[in-house]
Amino acid sequence: MLEISISDVISISQNSSEAIYWLLKDSKNYVKDIKENVELHTKIERFLTILLTKNIKYSYLVYRDKNGIFRFLVDGTKGEEKAFINQKFDVDNPKWLEIYETKNPQLIKQPLLHQLSITYLIPIIYENRVELILAIDFSVKKIEDINKIITVIKYIIAGIIFIILSIIIALIIQTAKYISVKHTAFVDSLTNVYNRNYLQESKDFINLSDFILAALDIDHFKQINDSYGHTVGDRILRQIADVIKHATRQNDDIVIRYGGEEFLILIKNKRKSNVLPLDTLERIFSNIQEYKFRISSTETINITVSIGVNLVPGKSRTFQDAFKLADIALYNAKNKGRNKIEIYSNEQKDDFYMTINEIKDAIEENRVTCFYQKIIDNDTDKLSHYEALLRIISKEGTIITPDKILPVIKGTFISRNITKRVLKICYERLKTNPDLALNVNLNPQDIINDSILSILKNYGKDKSISTRLGIEIVESEDIVNYKDAKTNLLILKELGYKIYIDDFGSGYSNFIYLTEIKTDFIKIDGNIIKKILEDDISFLVVKSIVSFAKEAKIKVIAEYVSDEKIYEKIRELGIEYSQGFYFHIPEEFSKLER
Repeated sequence: MLEISISDVISISQNSSEAIYWLLKDSKNYVKDIKENVELHTKIERFLTILLTKNIKYSYLVYRDKNGIFRFLVDGTKGEEKAFINQKFDVDNPKWLEIYETKNPQLIKQPLLHQLSITYLIPIIYENRVELILAIDFSVKKIEDINKIITVIKYIIAGIIFIILSIIIALIIQTAKYISVKHTAFVDSLTNVYNRNYLQESKDFINLSDFILAALDIDHFKQINDSYGHTVGDRILRQIADVIKHATRQNDDIVIRYGGEEFLILIKNKRKSNVLPLDTLERIFSNIQEYKFRISSTETINITVSIGVNLVPGKSRTFQDAFKLADIALYNAKNKGRNKIEIYSNEQKDDFYMTINEIKDAIEENRVTCFYQKIIDNDTDKLSHYEALLRIISKEGTIITPDKILPVIKGTFISRNITKRVLKICYERLKTNPDLALNVNLNPQDIINDSILSILKNYGKDKSISTRLGIEIVESEDIVNYKDAKTNLLILKELGYKIYIDDFGSGYSNFIYLTEIKTDFIKIDGNIIKKILEDDISFLVVKSIVSFAKEAKIKVIAEYVSDEKIYEKIRELGIEYSQGFYFHIPEEFSKLER
Protein backbone atom coordinates (compact mmCIF):
# COMPACT_ATOMS: atom_id res chain seq x y z
CA MET A 1 0.00 0.00 0.00
CA LEU A 2 2.89 2.30 0.77
CA GLU A 3 4.38 1.68 -2.68
CA ILE A 4 1.01 2.31 -4.33
CA SER A 5 0.52 5.51 -2.33
CA ILE A 6 3.99 6.77 -3.21
CA SER A 7 3.63 5.78 -6.88
CA ASP A 8 0.44 7.81 -7.20
CA VAL A 9 2.06 10.93 -5.75
CA ILE A 10 5.10 10.32 -7.95
CA SER A 11 2.82 10.16 -10.99
CA ILE A 12 1.26 13.48 -9.98
CA SER A 13 4.74 14.96 -9.54
CA GLN A 14 5.89 13.75 -12.96
CA ASN A 15 2.82 15.22 -14.59
CA SER A 16 3.61 18.49 -12.83
CA SER A 17 7.15 18.51 -14.17
CA GLU A 18 5.86 17.92 -17.69
CA ALA A 19 3.44 20.81 -17.28
CA ILE A 20 6.28 23.12 -16.17
CA TYR A 21 8.39 21.89 -19.08
CA TRP A 22 5.61 22.88 -21.51
CA LEU A 23 5.32 26.29 -19.87
CA LEU A 24 9.03 26.72 -20.61
CA LYS A 25 9.01 25.19 -24.11
CA ASP A 26 9.74 28.52 -25.83
CA SER A 27 12.51 29.45 -23.39
CA LYS A 28 16.22 29.06 -24.05
CA ASN A 29 17.32 30.06 -20.54
CA TYR A 30 14.92 28.68 -17.94
CA VAL A 31 16.41 30.41 -14.89
CA LYS A 32 16.74 33.81 -16.49
CA ASP A 33 13.27 33.77 -18.05
CA ILE A 34 11.54 32.71 -14.85
CA LYS A 35 13.34 35.43 -12.90
CA GLU A 36 12.61 38.17 -15.43
CA ASN A 37 9.19 37.14 -16.70
CA VAL A 38 6.74 37.95 -13.88
CA GLU A 39 3.81 36.37 -15.72
CA LEU A 40 5.69 33.11 -16.27
CA HIS A 41 6.87 33.05 -12.64
CA THR A 42 3.29 33.63 -11.42
CA LYS A 43 1.90 30.81 -13.59
CA ILE A 44 4.44 28.30 -12.25
CA GLU A 45 3.93 29.47 -8.67
CA ARG A 46 0.16 29.15 -8.99
CA PHE A 47 0.59 25.67 -10.43
CA LEU A 48 2.87 24.59 -7.54
CA THR A 49 0.44 26.01 -4.99
CA ILE A 50 -2.40 23.91 -6.42
CA LEU A 51 -0.35 20.77 -5.69
CA LEU A 52 -0.32 21.43 -1.95
CA THR A 53 -2.64 19.14 0.02
CA LYS A 54 -2.91 17.78 3.53
CA ASN A 55 -0.07 15.38 2.79
CA ILE A 56 1.93 17.32 0.18
CA LYS A 57 3.56 19.96 2.34
CA TYR A 58 5.89 21.71 -0.05
CA SER A 59 6.38 22.04 -3.80
CA TYR A 60 9.19 24.19 -5.11
CA LEU A 61 11.55 24.70 -8.01
CA VAL A 62 15.29 25.08 -7.40
CA TYR A 63 18.40 25.57 -9.50
CA ARG A 64 22.15 25.42 -8.92
CA ASP A 65 24.14 28.59 -9.52
CA LYS A 66 27.63 28.88 -11.04
CA ASN A 67 29.18 28.16 -7.65
CA GLY A 68 27.20 24.96 -7.21
CA ILE A 69 24.92 26.45 -4.56
CA PHE A 70 21.26 25.43 -4.68
CA ARG A 71 18.79 28.32 -4.69
CA PHE A 72 15.02 28.69 -4.70
CA LEU A 73 13.49 29.84 -7.99
CA VAL A 74 9.73 29.33 -7.41
CA ASP A 75 8.05 28.27 -4.15
CA GLY A 76 4.43 27.14 -3.99
CA THR A 77 4.30 27.51 -0.19
CA LYS A 78 2.01 30.11 1.33
CA GLY A 79 2.57 32.30 4.35
CA GLU A 80 5.73 32.97 6.31
CA GLU A 81 7.46 29.75 5.22
CA LYS A 82 7.51 30.87 1.60
CA ALA A 83 11.03 31.22 0.18
CA PHE A 84 11.99 34.14 -2.01
CA ILE A 85 13.79 34.01 -5.36
CA ASN A 86 17.52 33.18 -5.10
CA GLN A 87 17.21 32.25 -1.41
CA LYS A 88 19.90 29.73 -0.58
CA PHE A 89 18.74 26.14 -0.19
CA ASP A 90 20.90 23.75 1.85
CA VAL A 91 20.86 20.14 0.71
CA ASP A 92 21.51 17.28 3.14
CA ASN A 93 21.40 14.29 0.84
CA PRO A 94 23.80 13.28 -1.96
CA LYS A 95 20.89 12.44 -4.23
CA TRP A 96 20.48 16.17 -4.85
CA LEU A 97 23.86 16.04 -6.62
CA GLU A 98 23.37 12.59 -8.08
CA ILE A 99 20.40 13.81 -10.12
CA TYR A 100 22.75 15.98 -12.24
CA GLU A 101 24.73 12.88 -13.26
CA THR A 102 21.91 10.37 -13.80
CA LYS A 103 19.33 12.88 -15.07
CA ASN A 104 16.76 10.56 -13.48
CA PRO A 105 14.20 11.30 -10.73
CA GLN A 106 15.39 10.63 -7.14
CA LEU A 107 13.41 9.58 -4.09
CA ILE A 108 14.59 10.66 -0.62
CA LYS A 109 12.97 8.91 2.38
CA GLN A 110 13.18 10.46 5.85
CA PRO A 111 11.44 8.27 8.48
CA LEU A 112 10.13 10.28 11.45
CA LEU A 113 8.28 9.27 14.61
CA HIS A 114 4.69 9.31 13.43
CA GLN A 115 5.05 9.74 9.71
CA LEU A 116 7.14 8.99 6.68
CA SER A 117 8.48 12.15 5.02
CA ILE A 118 9.42 11.79 1.37
CA THR A 119 11.08 14.21 -1.00
CA TYR A 120 10.71 13.42 -4.67
CA LEU A 121 13.13 15.15 -7.04
CA ILE A 122 12.39 15.45 -10.75
CA PRO A 123 14.95 16.92 -13.18
CA ILE A 124 13.78 19.44 -15.76
CA ILE A 125 16.22 19.05 -18.63
CA TYR A 126 17.22 21.46 -21.39
CA GLU A 127 19.56 20.34 -24.19
CA ASN A 128 20.52 17.18 -22.29
CA ARG A 129 21.51 18.93 -19.07
CA VAL A 130 19.61 19.40 -15.82
CA GLU A 131 18.55 23.04 -15.57
CA LEU A 132 15.97 22.89 -12.77
CA ILE A 133 14.78 20.47 -10.10
CA LEU A 134 11.16 20.16 -9.11
CA ALA A 135 10.95 19.05 -5.48
CA ILE A 136 7.78 17.68 -3.91
CA ASP A 137 7.80 17.05 -0.11
CA PHE A 138 4.97 14.84 1.06
CA SER A 139 4.30 12.69 4.07
CA VAL A 140 2.30 9.59 4.93
CA LYS A 141 1.31 9.48 8.55
CA LYS A 142 0.13 6.10 9.75
CA ILE A 143 -0.55 2.97 7.73
CA GLU A 144 -4.28 3.31 8.34
CA ASP A 145 -4.13 6.74 6.71
CA ILE A 146 -2.70 5.18 3.58
CA ASN A 147 -5.99 3.42 2.94
CA LYS A 148 -7.76 6.76 3.04
CA ILE A 149 -5.25 8.21 0.61
CA ILE A 150 -5.64 5.25 -1.73
CA THR A 151 -9.44 5.47 -1.53
CA VAL A 152 -9.39 9.16 -2.33
CA ILE A 153 -7.02 8.59 -5.23
CA LYS A 154 -9.20 5.77 -6.51
CA TYR A 155 -12.24 8.02 -6.43
CA ILE A 156 -10.31 10.78 -8.15
CA ILE A 157 -9.09 8.41 -10.86
CA ALA A 158 -12.58 6.94 -11.26
CA GLY A 159 -13.99 10.45 -11.53
CA ILE A 160 -11.39 11.41 -14.11
CA ILE A 161 -12.07 8.24 -16.10
CA PHE A 162 -15.80 8.93 -15.92
CA ILE A 163 -15.29 12.49 -17.13
CA ILE A 164 -12.99 11.35 -19.94
CA LEU A 165 -15.43 8.62 -20.99
CA SER A 166 -18.30 11.11 -20.89
CA ILE A 167 -16.33 13.50 -23.08
CA ILE A 168 -15.45 10.69 -25.50
CA ILE A 169 -19.06 9.53 -25.68
CA ALA A 170 -20.23 13.11 -26.20
CA LEU A 171 -17.65 13.55 -28.97
CA ILE A 172 -18.79 10.32 -30.63
CA ILE A 173 -22.43 11.45 -30.45
CA GLN A 174 -21.56 14.92 -31.78
CA THR A 175 -19.47 13.39 -34.57
CA ALA A 176 -22.33 11.10 -35.53
CA LYS A 177 -24.73 14.04 -35.49
CA TYR A 178 -22.30 16.11 -37.57
CA ILE A 179 -21.99 13.32 -40.15
CA SER A 180 -25.76 12.95 -40.20
CA VAL A 181 -26.27 16.70 -40.63
CA LYS A 182 -23.62 16.79 -43.36
CA HIS A 183 -25.38 13.94 -45.13
CA THR A 184 -28.74 15.68 -44.78
CA ALA A 185 -27.30 18.98 -45.98
CA PHE A 186 -25.44 17.62 -49.01
CA VAL A 187 -27.56 14.65 -50.14
CA ASP A 188 -30.96 14.98 -51.79
CA SER A 189 -33.45 13.16 -49.56
CA LEU A 190 -35.61 12.05 -52.49
CA THR A 191 -33.04 10.64 -54.91
CA ASN A 192 -30.09 10.01 -52.55
CA VAL A 193 -27.64 11.76 -54.88
CA TYR A 194 -25.81 15.00 -54.08
CA ASN A 195 -27.78 18.25 -54.05
CA ARG A 196 -26.99 21.88 -54.89
CA ASN A 197 -25.64 22.52 -51.38
CA TYR A 198 -22.91 19.97 -52.09
CA LEU A 199 -22.14 21.67 -55.38
CA GLN A 200 -21.99 25.08 -53.72
CA GLU A 201 -19.61 23.72 -51.06
CA SER A 202 -17.39 21.65 -53.36
CA LYS A 203 -17.31 23.35 -56.77
CA ASP A 204 -14.08 25.26 -56.02
CA PHE A 205 -12.31 22.01 -55.10
CA ILE A 206 -13.34 19.98 -58.16
CA ASN A 207 -10.59 19.76 -60.78
CA LEU A 208 -12.71 20.21 -63.90
CA SER A 209 -9.84 19.06 -66.12
CA ASP A 210 -10.44 15.52 -64.83
CA PHE A 211 -14.10 15.40 -65.90
CA ILE A 212 -16.61 15.96 -68.64
CA LEU A 213 -19.68 17.90 -67.50
CA ALA A 214 -23.22 16.94 -68.51
CA ALA A 215 -26.61 18.51 -67.75
CA LEU A 216 -29.50 16.03 -67.97
CA ASP A 217 -33.16 17.09 -68.05
CA ILE A 218 -36.24 14.82 -68.02
CA ASP A 219 -38.40 15.53 -71.07
CA HIS A 220 -41.97 16.71 -70.38
CA PHE A 221 -41.65 16.14 -66.65
CA LYS A 222 -44.26 18.81 -65.93
CA GLN A 223 -46.72 16.79 -67.99
CA ILE A 224 -45.94 13.66 -65.92
CA ASN A 225 -46.64 15.56 -62.70
CA ASP A 226 -49.87 17.00 -64.09
CA SER A 227 -51.08 13.64 -65.46
CA TYR A 228 -50.11 11.29 -62.65
CA GLY A 229 -49.51 13.55 -59.66
CA HIS A 230 -46.41 14.60 -57.72
CA THR A 231 -46.14 11.27 -55.91
CA VAL A 232 -45.56 9.51 -59.22
CA GLY A 233 -43.28 12.35 -60.28
CA ASP A 234 -41.13 11.75 -57.19
CA ARG A 235 -41.11 8.02 -57.96
CA ILE A 236 -39.86 8.74 -61.48
CA LEU A 237 -37.10 11.00 -60.12
CA ARG A 238 -35.92 8.23 -57.77
CA GLN A 239 -35.85 5.72 -60.61
CA ILE A 240 -34.00 8.10 -62.93
CA ALA A 241 -31.41 8.70 -60.20
CA ASP A 242 -31.03 4.93 -59.69
CA VAL A 243 -30.44 4.39 -63.43
CA ILE A 244 -27.81 7.15 -63.49
CA LYS A 245 -26.05 5.84 -60.37
CA HIS A 246 -26.05 2.29 -61.73
CA ALA A 247 -24.34 3.48 -64.93
CA THR A 248 -21.71 5.64 -63.20
CA ARG A 249 -18.75 4.75 -61.00
CA GLN A 250 -19.33 5.39 -57.32
CA ASN A 251 -15.81 6.55 -56.41
CA ASP A 252 -15.04 8.47 -59.61
CA ASP A 253 -18.17 10.10 -61.02
CA ILE A 254 -20.34 12.72 -59.31
CA VAL A 255 -24.14 12.88 -59.69
CA ILE A 256 -26.00 15.98 -58.46
CA ARG A 257 -29.69 16.77 -58.53
CA TYR A 258 -29.38 20.34 -59.71
CA GLY A 259 -33.04 21.31 -60.04
CA GLY A 260 -36.51 19.80 -60.03
CA GLU A 261 -35.95 17.40 -62.93
CA GLU A 262 -32.40 18.36 -63.87
CA PHE A 263 -29.29 16.39 -62.95
CA LEU A 264 -25.67 17.43 -63.23
CA ILE A 265 -23.23 14.60 -63.97
CA LEU A 266 -19.44 14.85 -63.71
CA ILE A 267 -17.86 11.83 -65.40
CA LYS A 268 -14.19 11.30 -64.64
CA ASN A 269 -11.78 10.95 -67.53
CA LYS A 270 -9.42 8.21 -66.31
CA ARG A 271 -6.44 8.10 -68.66
CA LYS A 272 -5.52 4.49 -67.88
CA SER A 273 -9.07 3.23 -68.27
CA ASN A 274 -10.59 1.79 -71.44
CA VAL A 275 -13.97 3.32 -70.51
CA LEU A 276 -14.45 6.72 -72.13
CA PRO A 277 -16.60 9.34 -70.38
CA LEU A 278 -18.90 9.67 -73.39
CA ASP A 279 -19.46 5.90 -73.32
CA THR A 280 -20.72 6.26 -69.76
CA LEU A 281 -23.00 9.11 -70.80
CA GLU A 282 -24.40 7.18 -73.76
CA ARG A 283 -24.99 4.21 -71.46
CA ILE A 284 -27.02 6.44 -69.13
CA PHE A 285 -28.98 7.78 -72.12
CA SER A 286 -29.77 4.36 -73.63
CA ASN A 287 -30.53 2.76 -70.24
CA ILE A 288 -33.14 5.45 -69.56
CA GLN A 289 -34.67 4.89 -73.00
CA GLU A 290 -34.94 1.14 -72.40
CA TYR A 291 -36.07 1.31 -68.78
CA LYS A 292 -39.73 0.75 -67.94
CA PHE A 293 -40.50 3.37 -65.32
CA ARG A 294 -43.04 2.08 -62.85
CA ILE A 295 -45.84 4.48 -61.91
CA SER A 296 -47.89 1.84 -60.05
CA SER A 297 -47.73 -1.83 -59.22
CA THR A 298 -49.14 -2.72 -62.66
CA GLU A 299 -48.35 0.21 -64.96
CA THR A 300 -45.14 1.49 -66.51
CA ILE A 301 -44.28 4.36 -68.84
CA ASN A 302 -41.34 5.28 -71.06
CA ILE A 303 -39.25 8.34 -70.26
CA THR A 304 -36.78 10.24 -72.42
CA VAL A 305 -34.14 12.75 -71.42
CA SER A 306 -32.21 15.54 -73.08
CA ILE A 307 -28.51 15.88 -72.29
CA GLY A 308 -26.13 18.78 -72.88
CA VAL A 309 -22.39 18.07 -72.65
CA ASN A 310 -19.32 20.21 -72.09
CA LEU A 311 -16.38 17.98 -73.07
CA VAL A 312 -13.69 20.36 -71.82
CA PRO A 313 -14.99 22.08 -68.65
CA GLY A 314 -11.40 22.60 -67.51
CA LYS A 315 -11.00 25.33 -70.14
CA SER A 316 -13.61 27.50 -68.41
CA ARG A 317 -12.55 30.01 -65.78
CA THR A 318 -15.11 28.94 -63.20
CA PHE A 319 -17.43 26.03 -62.53
CA GLN A 320 -20.40 28.27 -63.33
CA ASP A 321 -18.95 29.13 -66.75
CA ALA A 322 -18.33 25.43 -67.46
CA PHE A 323 -21.87 24.53 -66.43
CA LYS A 324 -23.26 27.36 -68.56
CA LEU A 325 -21.83 25.74 -71.71
CA ALA A 326 -23.37 22.35 -70.80
CA ASP A 327 -26.66 24.12 -70.12
CA ILE A 328 -26.54 25.84 -73.51
CA ALA A 329 -25.99 22.45 -75.15
CA LEU A 330 -28.97 21.12 -73.15
CA TYR A 331 -31.07 24.04 -74.36
CA ASN A 332 -30.09 23.19 -77.96
CA ALA A 333 -30.98 19.51 -77.42
CA LYS A 334 -34.44 20.45 -76.17
CA ASN A 335 -34.85 23.00 -78.95
CA LYS A 336 -34.12 20.30 -81.54
CA GLY A 337 -36.94 18.09 -80.35
CA ARG A 338 -35.60 16.58 -77.09
CA ASN A 339 -34.54 12.94 -76.50
CA LYS A 340 -30.97 13.54 -77.66
CA ILE A 341 -27.42 14.24 -76.51
CA GLU A 342 -26.05 17.58 -77.67
CA ILE A 343 -22.36 18.46 -77.30
CA TYR A 344 -21.37 22.08 -76.91
CA SER A 345 -19.39 23.22 -79.94
CA ASN A 346 -15.91 24.52 -79.22
CA GLU A 347 -16.22 26.75 -82.27
CA GLN A 348 -18.50 29.03 -80.32
CA LYS A 349 -16.76 31.80 -78.42
CA ASP A 350 -16.72 31.48 -74.66
CA ASP A 351 -18.17 34.98 -74.36
CA PHE A 352 -20.99 34.35 -76.87
CA TYR A 353 -23.50 34.12 -74.04
CA MET A 354 -23.66 36.18 -70.88
CA THR A 355 -22.91 34.29 -67.68
CA ILE A 356 -25.54 33.94 -64.98
CA ASN A 357 -23.48 36.15 -62.66
CA GLU A 358 -23.25 38.86 -65.34
CA ILE A 359 -27.03 38.77 -65.76
CA LYS A 360 -27.59 38.91 -61.99
CA ASP A 361 -25.23 41.90 -61.77
CA ALA A 362 -27.11 43.64 -64.58
CA ILE A 363 -30.42 43.23 -62.72
CA GLU A 364 -28.94 44.52 -59.46
CA GLU A 365 -27.25 47.46 -61.20
CA ASN A 366 -30.38 48.45 -63.21
CA ARG A 367 -28.74 47.71 -66.55
CA VAL A 368 -31.77 45.76 -67.79
CA THR A 369 -33.69 47.91 -70.27
CA CYS A 370 -35.99 47.70 -73.30
CA PHE A 371 -35.68 48.69 -76.93
CA TYR A 372 -38.86 49.24 -78.90
CA GLN A 373 -39.92 48.24 -82.42
CA LYS A 374 -42.94 49.49 -84.35
CA ILE A 375 -45.81 47.24 -85.40
CA ILE A 376 -47.48 48.74 -88.49
CA ASP A 377 -51.14 48.65 -89.52
CA ASN A 378 -51.03 47.41 -93.14
CA ASP A 379 -54.24 49.22 -94.08
CA THR A 380 -52.98 52.65 -93.07
CA ASP A 381 -49.16 52.15 -93.15
CA LYS A 382 -49.15 53.86 -89.77
CA LEU A 383 -47.98 52.88 -86.30
CA SER A 384 -50.32 50.54 -84.44
CA HIS A 385 -48.21 49.93 -81.33
CA TYR A 386 -44.73 48.86 -80.19
CA GLU A 387 -43.13 45.65 -79.02
CA ALA A 388 -40.85 46.03 -75.98
CA LEU A 389 -37.68 43.99 -76.54
CA LEU A 390 -35.32 42.93 -73.75
CA ARG A 391 -31.81 44.38 -73.77
CA ILE A 392 -28.97 44.42 -71.26
CA ILE A 393 -26.37 47.16 -71.26
CA SER A 394 -22.97 45.65 -70.49
CA LYS A 395 -20.54 47.33 -68.12
CA GLU A 396 -18.62 48.45 -71.21
CA GLY A 397 -21.76 50.08 -72.64
CA THR A 398 -22.52 47.57 -75.42
CA ILE A 399 -26.11 46.42 -76.03
CA ILE A 400 -26.74 42.69 -75.49
CA THR A 401 -29.71 41.03 -77.20
CA PRO A 402 -32.01 38.26 -75.83
CA ASP A 403 -30.38 35.44 -77.82
CA LYS A 404 -27.28 35.86 -75.63
CA ILE A 405 -29.32 36.09 -72.41
CA LEU A 406 -32.38 33.83 -72.40
CA PRO A 407 -30.75 30.41 -73.12
CA VAL A 408 -28.55 30.82 -70.03
CA ILE A 409 -31.37 31.63 -67.59
CA LYS A 410 -34.15 29.46 -69.02
CA GLY A 411 -36.09 27.81 -66.20
CA THR A 412 -34.24 29.69 -63.42
CA PHE A 413 -35.49 32.28 -60.95
CA ILE A 414 -33.33 34.82 -62.81
CA SER A 415 -35.64 34.45 -65.82
CA ARG A 416 -38.58 35.41 -63.62
CA ASN A 417 -36.63 38.38 -62.25
CA ILE A 418 -35.88 39.55 -65.81
CA THR A 419 -39.59 39.28 -66.68
CA LYS A 420 -40.56 41.27 -63.58
CA ARG A 421 -38.05 43.98 -64.50
CA VAL A 422 -39.34 44.22 -68.09
CA LEU A 423 -42.96 44.36 -66.86
CA LYS A 424 -42.05 47.19 -64.50
CA ILE A 425 -40.33 49.14 -67.31
CA CYS A 426 -43.37 48.73 -69.57
CA TYR A 427 -45.76 49.69 -66.79
CA GLU A 428 -43.83 52.90 -66.08
CA ARG A 429 -43.78 53.77 -69.80
CA LEU A 430 -47.55 53.27 -70.09
CA LYS A 431 -48.18 55.21 -66.89
CA THR A 432 -46.33 58.30 -68.12
CA ASN A 433 -47.38 58.03 -71.80
CA PRO A 434 -51.19 57.68 -72.03
CA ASP A 435 -51.19 57.37 -75.86
CA LEU A 436 -48.63 54.55 -75.91
CA ALA A 437 -49.47 50.85 -76.53
CA LEU A 438 -46.90 48.08 -75.96
CA ASN A 439 -46.46 44.35 -76.28
CA VAL A 440 -44.30 42.45 -73.79
CA ASN A 441 -42.87 38.91 -74.16
CA LEU A 442 -43.59 36.22 -71.56
CA ASN A 443 -42.62 32.54 -71.63
CA PRO A 444 -44.97 29.68 -70.66
CA GLN A 445 -43.38 29.42 -67.21
CA ASP A 446 -44.17 33.09 -66.58
CA ILE A 447 -47.86 32.48 -67.26
CA ILE A 448 -48.10 29.91 -64.46
CA ASN A 449 -45.86 31.78 -62.02
CA ASP A 450 -47.91 33.17 -59.11
CA SER A 451 -45.71 36.22 -58.51
CA ILE A 452 -45.81 37.33 -62.17
CA LEU A 453 -49.55 36.64 -62.40
CA SER A 454 -50.00 38.74 -59.26
CA ILE A 455 -48.10 41.65 -60.87
CA LEU A 456 -50.29 41.48 -63.99
CA LYS A 457 -53.46 41.30 -61.89
CA ASN A 458 -52.32 44.37 -59.97
CA TYR A 459 -51.59 46.29 -63.19
CA GLY A 460 -54.93 45.08 -64.58
CA LYS A 461 -56.84 46.97 -61.92
CA ASP A 462 -56.20 49.99 -64.11
CA LYS A 463 -57.95 49.31 -67.45
CA SER A 464 -56.00 52.13 -69.07
CA ILE A 465 -52.89 49.99 -68.50
CA SER A 466 -54.14 46.48 -69.29
CA THR A 467 -55.88 47.51 -72.53
CA ARG A 468 -52.60 48.99 -73.81
CA LEU A 469 -50.31 46.15 -72.70
CA GLY A 470 -50.35 43.13 -75.01
CA ILE A 471 -48.92 39.80 -73.80
CA GLU A 472 -46.86 37.81 -76.30
CA ILE A 473 -46.26 34.11 -75.61
CA VAL A 474 -43.98 31.92 -77.70
CA GLU A 475 -45.97 29.24 -79.49
CA SER A 476 -44.83 25.86 -78.12
CA GLU A 477 -46.06 22.53 -76.85
CA ASP A 478 -45.27 23.66 -73.30
CA ILE A 479 -47.99 26.30 -73.28
CA VAL A 480 -50.55 23.60 -74.12
CA ASN A 481 -49.25 21.15 -71.54
CA TYR A 482 -49.19 23.54 -68.60
CA LYS A 483 -52.38 22.86 -66.71
CA ASP A 484 -52.85 26.36 -65.32
CA ALA A 485 -51.74 28.28 -68.42
CA LYS A 486 -55.15 28.28 -70.10
CA THR A 487 -56.94 29.36 -66.91
CA ASN A 488 -54.46 32.17 -66.25
CA LEU A 489 -54.60 33.45 -69.84
CA LEU A 490 -58.38 33.67 -69.63
CA ILE A 491 -58.04 35.60 -66.35
CA LEU A 492 -55.71 38.06 -68.07
CA LYS A 493 -58.15 38.39 -70.97
CA GLU A 494 -60.90 39.35 -68.52
CA LEU A 495 -58.62 42.04 -67.08
CA GLY A 496 -58.33 43.64 -70.54
CA TYR A 497 -54.98 42.27 -71.75
CA LYS A 498 -54.73 41.17 -75.40
CA ILE A 499 -53.07 37.81 -76.05
CA TYR A 500 -50.51 37.38 -78.84
CA ILE A 501 -49.07 34.00 -79.87
CA ASP A 502 -45.49 34.65 -80.99
CA ASP A 503 -43.41 32.68 -83.56
CA PHE A 504 -46.51 30.82 -84.73
CA GLY A 505 -45.84 28.10 -87.30
CA SER A 506 -42.24 27.46 -86.23
CA GLY A 507 -42.99 24.12 -84.60
CA TYR A 508 -45.89 22.87 -82.51
CA SER A 509 -49.18 24.33 -83.81
CA ASN A 510 -52.42 23.75 -81.93
CA PHE A 511 -55.16 25.70 -83.69
CA ILE A 512 -57.90 24.55 -81.32
CA TYR A 513 -55.95 25.85 -78.33
CA LEU A 514 -55.82 29.30 -79.92
CA THR A 515 -59.60 29.50 -79.93
CA GLU A 516 -59.88 28.10 -76.39
CA ILE A 517 -57.74 30.87 -74.93
CA LYS A 518 -59.44 33.46 -77.17
CA THR A 519 -56.21 34.58 -78.81
CA ASP A 520 -56.35 38.12 -80.22
CA PHE A 521 -53.30 38.02 -82.48
CA ILE A 522 -51.06 35.46 -84.19
CA LYS A 523 -47.51 36.54 -85.04
CA ILE A 524 -46.24 34.36 -87.89
CA ASP A 525 -42.67 33.22 -87.34
CA GLY A 526 -40.16 35.42 -89.15
CA ASN A 527 -38.22 32.42 -90.52
CA ILE A 528 -41.32 31.56 -92.58
CA ILE A 529 -42.06 35.14 -93.63
CA LYS A 530 -38.55 35.82 -94.95
CA LYS A 531 -38.81 32.78 -97.31
CA ILE A 532 -42.32 33.58 -98.52
CA LEU A 533 -41.20 34.84 -101.96
CA GLU A 534 -38.99 31.92 -103.01
CA ASP A 535 -40.31 28.95 -101.02
CA ASP A 536 -43.70 27.57 -102.02
CA ILE A 537 -44.11 25.61 -98.78
CA SER A 538 -43.56 28.74 -96.68
CA PHE A 539 -46.11 30.59 -98.82
CA LEU A 540 -48.70 27.82 -98.36
CA VAL A 541 -48.07 27.72 -94.58
CA VAL A 542 -48.66 31.46 -94.31
CA LYS A 543 -51.73 31.27 -96.52
CA SER A 544 -53.27 28.49 -94.42
CA ILE A 545 -52.55 30.31 -91.14
CA VAL A 546 -54.18 33.48 -92.50
CA SER A 547 -57.19 31.51 -93.69
CA PHE A 548 -57.65 29.87 -90.29
CA ALA A 549 -57.15 33.17 -88.46
CA LYS A 550 -59.85 34.94 -90.49
CA GLU A 551 -62.33 32.14 -89.76
CA ALA A 552 -61.42 32.28 -86.05
CA LYS A 553 -61.52 36.11 -86.01
CA ILE A 554 -57.86 36.28 -84.97
CA LYS A 555 -55.71 39.06 -86.42
CA VAL A 556 -52.31 38.27 -87.94
CA ILE A 557 -48.95 40.01 -87.67
CA ALA A 558 -46.06 39.18 -90.02
CA GLU A 559 -42.61 39.27 -88.39
CA TYR A 560 -39.24 39.87 -90.09
CA VAL A 561 -40.66 42.05 -92.86
CA SER A 562 -37.35 43.17 -94.31
CA ASP A 563 -38.17 44.73 -97.68
CA GLU A 564 -40.92 46.15 -99.85
CA LYS A 565 -41.54 42.97 -101.90
CA ILE A 566 -42.24 40.90 -98.79
CA TYR A 567 -44.46 43.67 -97.51
CA GLU A 568 -46.47 43.70 -100.74
CA LYS A 569 -46.88 39.90 -100.67
CA ILE A 570 -48.19 39.75 -97.10
CA ARG A 571 -50.65 42.53 -97.86
CA GLU A 572 -51.89 40.49 -100.83
CA LEU A 573 -52.49 37.59 -98.42
CA GLY A 574 -54.63 39.81 -96.20
CA ILE A 575 -52.28 40.02 -93.21
CA GLU A 576 -53.36 42.97 -91.09
CA TYR A 577 -50.07 44.02 -89.40
CA SER A 578 -46.33 43.98 -90.11
CA GLN A 579 -43.17 44.19 -88.04
CA GLY A 580 -39.57 44.23 -89.21
CA PHE A 581 -36.48 46.20 -90.20
CA TYR A 582 -38.24 47.49 -93.34
CA PHE A 583 -40.24 49.75 -91.04
CA HIS A 584 -38.19 50.23 -87.95
CA ILE A 585 -34.99 49.05 -86.26
CA PRO A 586 -35.50 48.62 -82.47
CA GLU A 587 -34.24 51.62 -80.50
CA GLU A 588 -34.28 53.27 -77.11
CA PHE A 589 -37.50 54.88 -75.94
CA SER A 590 -35.99 58.36 -76.00
CA LYS A 591 -35.35 58.05 -79.75
CA LEU A 592 -38.87 56.99 -80.73
CA GLU A 593 -40.98 59.27 -82.91
CA ARG A 594 -44.35 59.51 -81.20
